[in-house]
Amino acid sequence: MKTRLTLAATAILIALTGCGSSSEPADPTKTDQEAGFACDDFALGYKSAQTTQARIDLADKVNKWAPHSQTNRIADMGAALSRGAEASPDAWQLAADAFAQACMDAGWEGS
Repeated sequence: MKTRLTLAATAILIALTGCGSSSEPADPTKTDQEAGFACDDFALGYKSAQTTQARIDLADKVNKWAPHSQTNRIADMGAALSRGAEASPDAWQLAADAFAQACMDAGWEGS
């Protein structure tokens, strides 16, 4: 009985404090946790993404986080990055530049 009460109390505490949930910024113009992870992954992998497959792999890694972000434009630019990765090098460059700009516009400074 005591174990069930402790588990129930823990579940209520987590629900009330928001632990375990996605961090949403008070201001969507600022970098939330998911955007930070996506921007970090992009920055770490961009220079080595020279082939189509490397670009696709990087876009997949970025989009592990980007779609879950509440930060302005990160999810949309992550989707554009995926489309650009499978297109021409020029399309990739445009998408990469747009994603990087969305990160910088949100105040991301790297980790």
